[in-house]
Amino acid sequence: MDLTDAQLEELAEIVARRVVELLRDRPTEPQPFIDAAEVARRFGVTRSWVYDHAGPLGAIRLGAGPRARLRFDSGAVALALARADEPMDPSPPWRSPRRRRRPRHGFTASGVPLLPIRGDPPP
Repeated sequence: MDLTDAQLEELAEIVARRVVELLRDRPTEPQPFIDAAEVARRFGVTRSWVYDHAGPLGAIRLGAGPRARLRFDSGAVALALARADEPMDPSPPWRSPRRRRRPRHGFTASGVPLLPIRGDPPP
């Protein structure tokens, strides 16, 4: 059976409309978040690259510590990688808390000497 170009286009339109109908009626289930190792496996990059580009890839931090686990939405990662022709800024969207320097022994944080306690010699 030979179809003309016009008939093929019409058939393609009919099939496309039917596919859209079927997909529209189907409830979408939320996709579970994936870890850095799974991102690396699915998208063919190294795990360290995923951590270096966690911010642009839409990482979600689980916890507040310096070694908080990261999770990713695979759709957001795919979108970020599709826009990879734009340079990716590897700086994360969060900032690590600055470490406070401990005051020297016998001095306040602003450098004022503390008073001696029970006969301790002054610094």
